[in-house]
Amino acid sequence: MKNKKAFFTTKWITYTAVMTALVVATGFIPAIPTPVGNVYWVDGVVLIAAYLLDPLAAFISGGIGSLIYDVLKSPSMMIPSLVIHGLQGAAVSAIIHYVFPNRFKKWEWVKALIASLVGAVVVILGYFSYRCIVLGVPVAATNIPRNVIQEIIGISIAMALCYATTFKAQLKKNNLLPDFKREVLTDKTPPPEEASEPATDE
Repeated sequence: MKNKKAFFTTKWITYTAVMTALVVATGFIPAIPTPVGNVYWVDGVVLIAAYLLDPLAAFISGGIGSLIYDVLKSPSMMIPSLVIHGLQGAAVSAIIHYVFPNRFKKWEWVKALIASLVGAVVVILGYFSYRCIVLGVPVAATNIPRNVIQEIIGISIAMALCYATTFKAQLKKNNLLPDFKREVLTDKTPPPEEASEPATDE
């Protein structure tokens, strides 16, 4: 039997690592104070990762990046952040690259916006559900406005950077974006045959 091993290209690993690091770094940017609570910037970077990368890379960037930040700043939130922001990135990326791969080619920002709104629902409902279990429904409900504002800001930042400018177009033009069809490679090299024992005369 042939030995088949799947592995990822250097470009895929590099992009995933860079976006994960950016998610962590963005968490340390001072939050925006609002009447409903502090609003953080991390969602914008998670969405940018989802716009540029495949669902697995987007899950790692959003989920692991948020987890690492929370390990350093808020350990009690690290598992919820891993799941919620990981699913946010994966869902947005999957919608853009697999659900509507050939739709809105001239208006790619439209499907990016649709996908981002789905991601916003994942985050809002995710944190609401978690807080309902831990803190109760009344407290969880008071955090919804803050999460809504945070998603609006995150979507605005990501959309502006990737579609209001030529940032994503230039990456694509210069072949700097990962090619989803080629990022997972399969090693079909058969294992070395076992050396046969030399025949002996009886």
